[in-house]
Amino acid sequence: MLLEQDRPGAGGQVAVLTRNQTFGRILEAVLKDWHLGADAAPGCCDVVLVERGLAAPAGARQVVWLSPLPLGAEPHLEVPISLTELYHYLEQLFFPRPRRHIRLPLDQPVDVNVRGVWLVGRLMSVSDRGARVACPALLPRGESLQLDFKLDGYPLRLTAEVLYEIPAGEGSGREHPQAGLLFQPLKPALRLSLRRYIEKSFVARACAEAGIAENHSSLSWFELEANPWAELSR
Repeated sequence: MLLEQDRPGAGGQVAVLTRNQTFGRILEAVLKDWHLGADAAPGCCDVVLVERGLAAPAGARQVVWLSPLPLGAEPHLEVPISLTELYHYLEQLFFPRPRRHIRLPLDQPVDVNVRGVWLVGRLMSVSDRGARVACPALLPRGESLQLDFKLDGYPLRLTAEVLYEIPAGEGSGREHPQAGLLFQPLKPALRLSLRRYIEKSFVARACAEAGIAENHSSLSWFELEANPWAELSR
């Protein structure tokens, strides 16, 4: 397996056309974070996300409508939009081996317990099914381990299995070996909370990038949970 930035695939450019300019700026920043932002005019892009009621740009290769109501067979996303649904759609469109789980890049501390020995590492990415960690020790494939870390202040202790290894290399963040991990079966509520946290984090990053307050009314266009961990507290 490869690091995210080395991932093979055709890639693409995705543009946004909407009357809500603030929502458009946030969504464009999310797409940029996914390396699918558009530098070209909408009519020259691979996909254009168009608010229903606006005209599709001439020359657009593929139009996906943003609509508050279902549109039958027409390609569309219902508003408020699910980032996970959008991610899945674009993955299947642009990559020969689409990912099924949206990943959030990170760089934060994680404690790794391997055979009773605790190591201090870095959590490099997380999804609702697994993670990638950097650790001083090379973690062999098939090794079972335990992770202790916090997301947005919420403490998590998860068991995982090593799926692949990445040797240490040159460059920032590559000083230690890295390992791709598959979480052992998670309860549905925890998987949902992780997915909600990831979606909320991508929008928060986009707001910071675009200089938009995280309580702006335009965030109502996104399907978000104010407290991703609410299901775990019940």
